[in-house]
Amino acid sequence: MGSRVTSSSVIDQLCMVTVLGEQSGELTTRLVADGFQVTEMNSSGGLLQEVQVSLLIGLSHTRLGPLLAHIRDCCRRQRRFIAAHLEGSSSLFQPAIIEAETGGAIVYVLEVERFEKL
Repeated sequence: MGSRVTSSSVIDQLCMVTVLGEQSGELTTRLVADGFQVTEMNSSGGLLQEVQVSLLIGLSHTRLGPLLAHIRDCCRRQRRFIAAHLEGSSSLFQPAIIEAETGGAIVYVLEVERFEKL
């Protein structure tokens, strides 16, 4: 007897989601609890050289709404004040404090032509 495939088990989209490392733990926990399969890749970058996590999530297009809702709930933008390092003698310049927006998420949604789990 063949296995039954439901519409929620068909993988027809791949989401690549990049979030701050400090926001990724709660997001990943919520996604796994909601039945999403997640692969994490750590990196760093951006203006502040913060730890970032890129998540690869294969899903059915019918589950995109719940995925985006989890991302919006867990990955809010926030403002931080950081010291800007100016070139020159440290005795001549006090470090400037700048306001930077961090957090949030970058989400790419790609169509999947073929998916196999081997």
